[in-house]
Amino acid sequence: MNRPINFSEDNLAVQWQYVKRNLKALGVWQEIEKRVKNTIKDTIETIVWEEYDIVLARKRYQRLKGSIGYRSGSYKRSMSTIYGRVDNLKMPKSKGIRIRYNSLQAYQRRQPEFDEHILKAMILGLSSRRQAKFFQSFLKNSVSHTTASRIINKIASMVSHYRNMPLLDEYKYLYLDAMWVHVKELNIKSRPILIALGVKPDRTKHILTFKLAKGESEQEWLGLLNDLYRRGLKGLNLNLVISDNCPGLKSAINYVYPYIALQLCTVHKLRNILSKIRNKTQNRKKVMRQASKIFKSKTKKEAIARYNKFIRDWSVTEPGVIRAIKKDIECYFTYFNFPADKRDTLKSTNPLERINRELRKVTRRYGYFQNQRSLDIFIYLTLKEEGLIIDRAFEDVPNIQQKNASLEFANKS
Repeated sequence: MNRPINFSEDNLAVQWQYVKRNLKALGVWQEIEKRVKNTIKDTIETIVWEEYDIVLARKRYQRLKGSIGYRSGSYKRSMSTIYGRVDNLKMPKSKGIRIRYNSLQAYQRRQPEFDEHILKAMILGLSSRRQAKFFQSFLKNSVSHTTASRIINKIASMVSHYRNMPLLDEYKYLYLDAMWVHVKELNIKSRPILIALGVKPDRTKHILTFKLAKGESEQEWLGLLNDLYRRGLKGLNLNLVISDNCPGLKSAINYVYPYIALQLCTVHKLRNILSKIRNKTQNRKKVMRQASKIFKSKTKKEAIARYNKFIRDWSVTEPGVIRAIKKDIECYFTYFNFPADKRDTLKSTNPLERINRELRKVTRRYGYFQNQRSLDIFIYLTLKEEGLIIDRAFEDVPNIQQKNASLEFANKS
């Protein structure tokens, strides 16, 4: 039985030691430290550059008469943290003035406390009020109250940027699936995270978006797919959408991408067949062996022949199985329209399922998330570390839109 965790004000220190001890026992502490080190780097850079703007009393490209000192690019330096050395820290460079950063001096004095708080904030999903209180105490008068808010919202803004960033309409395959998580906020027991995986012609994979939803209804999936369309995934190069047989999801796909071929997951179909076997003791192995051979066929003609034989063999003894396999069967054979060397990856949502398994490993380590914000940050950081996140700067937006227009023109020509 899991021990209940209470992150109240007076109990936080005790519970934190409990969480840390268990994470070390699970062998995941090193992985977490790596992510936290990157977050510390981003946070320190945010602090320093904000203080730099305050000292110069003007923003970038702003000109003031009589001002002392001006910007001169940046340089890289390293810094030691309690979680190891941080390299390539981007520091502002100036001419005509020498700046001593109070925030860096404060960091060196209170480094263990600062680094530990970053870790707590990430893992426990501490409230914005509690984080603001810490950063203001840490920074004192070295930077403004605005800076503290910017630090708190640093990663959250990265997630927001990622979710709103324009997409190139260059994806050939789109996988859609959901995984379920627990969120403590508002006593939410379990909710699905809707996830979209795009695959390019060169087999490069990107998680295009993820969203904590109320359920797998048509409305929720429609919101996610409409968002992808709005961001640039018009489907001009999209050859196939792969998903499970969720009614709401199928309806949403048909609404947003009505002319794109649909492949329903054969693995989910086999699971559904297994659940419908009436006499599992006697028929389970035979039914599943014969059903799986249908989707292992080398040609569509062979698959249809095996399907028809399956219907004849089990229509009397297992009517529930027959109803299950007949439902939308045409959508389970779409992958035969593609080259033989690609069929194994196109006939199921397994490429996305493998990613979901890695995400589940992360979520199960913590049992539940404090709130949606901490969940979003952790999912984002996990996907980013796996190289599955498109990490493009805001400056690239005009170029992306121009490339999308070029792709659309090329396809119409």
